Amino acid sequence: MSQKIPALLTPEYARRFKDRVKLLREQGEATFESAYLRKDGSVLPVEVHARLLAINGGTSILSVSRDISERRAAAAALIMAAQKWRITFDAIKDSVFLLDRKNRIIQANRALADLVKKPFSKIIGHPCWEVVHNKTSPIADCPVVRMWESRRREVSVLPVGERWLKAAVDPIFDEAGEVTAAVHTVIDITDSVRAESDLRSSLEKLQRTLAGTVSALASTVETRDPYTAGHQRKVASLASAIAQDMGLTPEAVEGMRVTGSLHDIGKIAIPAEILSKPGKINAMEFNLIKGHAQVGHDILKAIEFPWPVARAVLQHHERLDGSGYPLGIKDGDIIPEAKILMVADVVEAMASHRPYRPALGIELALEEIARNKGTLYDPGVVEACVRIFTEKGYNFS
Repeated sequence: MSQKIPALLTPEYARRFKDRVKLLREQGEATFESAYLRKDGSVLPVEVHARLLAINGGTSILSVSRDISERRAAAAALIMAAQKWRITFDAIKDSVFLLDRKNRIIQANRALADLVKKPFSKIIGHPCWEVVHNKTSPIADCPVVRMWESRRREVSVLPVGERWLKAAVDPIFDEAGEVTAAVHTVIDITDSVRAESDLRSSLEKLQRTLAGTVSALASTVETRDPYTAGHQRKVASLASAIAQDMGLTPEAVEGMRVTGSLHDIGKIAIPAEILSKPGKINAMEFNLIKGHAQVGHDILKAIEFPWPVARAVLQHHERLDGSGYPLGIKDGDIIPEAKILMVADVVEAMASHRPYRPALGIELALEEIARNKGTLYDPGVVEACVRIFTEKGYNFS
């Protein structure tokens, strides 16, 4: 029988047969895996339990073979699943690793090894701050430490050498609701940070260019009309102060400053002798002056401001009751920026010297807008304007 058994086995296990018989004789009992070769050429994996028996003064071997095909298939499936999991884990381009309660890395993907330029032997079982930051203790404001305290996702953006990393830590809960481990992801956002920095620099440069353009345009008008020199600058200051008091965003406040700085740009088309005429102007001259709102709109409409500058310039002499110019539109058709601009323009004009009259003073100017609140001027704008002069100490100086 012993000569026949190897013939039933696959070549691999047939070669091991003698060694296993020898081991069995030494130990008296053994359990091992083997495989039979069926007639159709297929393989039957088995678990063999064998022991020596003393029978009639001699020694025999009793063995029992159990089919372990299902166990082998399950083990193979488990290995395959683990391999697929590893392939999937390593396919993630961002660094992902699991932490135990002592902040030691118990699993990590290839991206982390590539990021920190360390072998897995220097990663698995080591604290995350040692692996990522080469530190012996947590870094300041460590998201891992914060996560254990908050029991929720914690995120930080950290500089590491010349790189910028975005780290996120998520808790893993057990069935009892206790945090037993954590998933830590690290994304290299260096390119994004640099791009954002470049974009910010470009935006700042563009803003400086815009400010220079606005200043140059404003100065062009004021050099032709020395009596109103500084008028646009003062209107810009007052309009932005009103907007701020009304709770507008910083961007909207800046928009009012720019709009105020350019609101009379259309006066560039009016003859200088009319603008500086010391006496009363006639009807024809007044019609020429009234055209400056439309001219200003036509000049500015081609410039792509982030605010409705051209429309506000066009409407800054309109009034809520429709008595203004050049369109004679009423409250609902006038944009909010123009409502602020018209009040700032009227107050500054009345408070300052003009070729045809001396300054009337700020008190009369505030009385004018208060008296016509809701009729000519927006109530909210008027109230903000009066408030910043009477309660907040605003002045044109």
